[in-house]
Amino acid sequence: MLTTILTSIATFIATGIDEIIVLTIIFVEVKNAKDVKDVYIGQQISMIVLLLISLLAAFGFAHIPSEYVGLLGIIPLAEGIRILFDRNYEDDDYEEKDVLQRLKKYRSLIVSIALIAIAGGAEELSIYIPYFASLDTTNLIVSVVIFNILVPVWCTVCRKISSLKHVQNTVEKYEKILVPVVFIGLGIWVLIENGTLDLILNLF
Repeated sequence: MLTTILTSIATFIATGIDEIIVLTIIFVEVKNAKDVKDVYIGQQISMIVLLLISLLAAFGFAHIPSEYVGLLGIIPLAEGIRILFDRNYEDDDYEEKDVLQRLKKYRSLIVSIALIAIAGGAEELSIYIPYFASLDTTNLIVSVVIFNILVPVWCTVCRKISSLKHVQNTVEKYEKILVPVVFIGLGIWVLIENGTLDLILNLF
């Protein structure tokens, strides 16, 4: 249980690091308490949608031997390695002008925030699906609850960061190290947890 709690927190943070830039820009732009509340609601809706998609995909692997399900751990592992060695890696989707243009696209700020987060959720899905597929029912419930609890916490952190420019710069500076390290660690954990690593080693 403790392992699930820690890995869930680490996974949420790793997949949410790139959103710090987006949410920081958004919180700089919102001008009143209602807009701030709408940002929180939009982010929560996007998380629920991404979790539902991930769970539906993960359940598709329910009747497959765990050793083979564990092969999904290669996805975050490969993604982490790709980011680590990609010298040109950067999140161009999160240019400030692009974010502001997206915000103005819909009348409802809640809808805008939710759609922005969902549209950028490909990375989350590639990590959540193999992670959820590796968990039993109890730990899966724990993980989903933790992910939902962390959404408002993450929003609050980003709101605070919006007023601390040097913190944002530090996150951007070390993002290329933090993200791949967590992804690689998660991938290895999924491989080990499902006995897939032993299966692979036995092939040699």
